Amino acid sequence: MQNKIVGFEIPASDFQKVSEFYGTVFDWKIKSCGDQSAMAYTTAVEKDENPTELGGINGGFYKRQSGDESPSLIVETESIDKTLKAIEAGGGKVITPKHSVDECGFMADFADPEGNVLSLWQRQAT
Repeated sequence: MQNKIVGFEIPASDFQKVSEFYGTVFDWKIKSCGDQSAMAYTTAVEKDENPTELGGINGGFYKRQSGDESPSLIVETESIDKTLKAIEAGGGKVITPKHSVDECGFMADFADPEGNVLSLWQRQAT
């Protein structure tokens, strides 16, 4: 199947605190990525950091910008541009347009017709 959920994001103001919490409670491995984000490994990964366990997803924490942010699921797509057009045609709304994430790929955020916000991920072409 295409368009799988491939990750999650959780807003955080204190990466040390969330790292200790999720590491202790769920035994997740947390890797700092500076002062703006951290990776959260809920399952084992291979050399490209893709999960090795069937159904497993990993995610991360990002620096909270406001009090109304909430966790998000990330859906991988082959083309964010095409998917955003389909979202709008289906009654959804683009929240954050397509933007680059380092040299890894692209992301965008959208709301479904009920107002639920999710993220899209498109891998960088190699």
